[in-house]
Amino acid sequence: MFDIGMTKMPEKVMKQTGDLTKAERELLETHPREGFEILRKYHDVSLVSAHCALQHHERFNGSGYPRQLRGDETHIYAQIVGLADMYDALISPRPHRKRYTTSEAIEFLFAAGGTYFDHELIKLFCSHISIYPIATMLLLNTGQTVVVVHNSELALHRPTVRVLKEADGSTPTTPYQLDLKNELHITIVKEL
Repeated sequence: MFDIGMTKMPEKVMKQTGDLTKAERELLETHPREGFEILRKYHDVSLVSAHCALQHHERFNGSGYPRQLRGDETHIYAQIVGLADMYDALISPRPHRKRYTTSEAIEFLFAAGGTYFDHELIKLFCSHISIYPIATMLLLNTGQTVVVVHNSELALHRPTVRVLKEADGSTPTTPYQLDLKNELHITIVKEL
């Protein structure tokens, strides 16, 4: 419901594959207010929910819109919604770019700490998502191709993996796993 104001945006703006014009950007930035106006009229929708629609594009440093709120001036629920919205936008393909991998999105969010979102909120958010979901294939710095078989709450970025291919391209004769939280010399190069 936080993005319900997008229903008021012209289809041309919604399907734009290139850069938006200044006028198109200004129009798009009205969707939080549009959403607030829609939701506040429903008595079975809380006013806090309407404010989440209004504030979900505000940023911690005041660079957001529509009111350039800073830090705690934005309701905590709207901060959570805004963070989840940005994460979803990053990991979803867009007409103008490919999707970010989960690990790239997490890296982006941590880099945005103190600017777009509070550092502590980002840490809390990331503790509740899987950076490398089960069955994600990865390439390691050792040249091995692996698949994620388990995630640890103690080290979300260091999963347990099963080796599918050795660095030379051969398949292991006996399947084995590596717990990357204990194998600190091994790093993840990329998702496959």
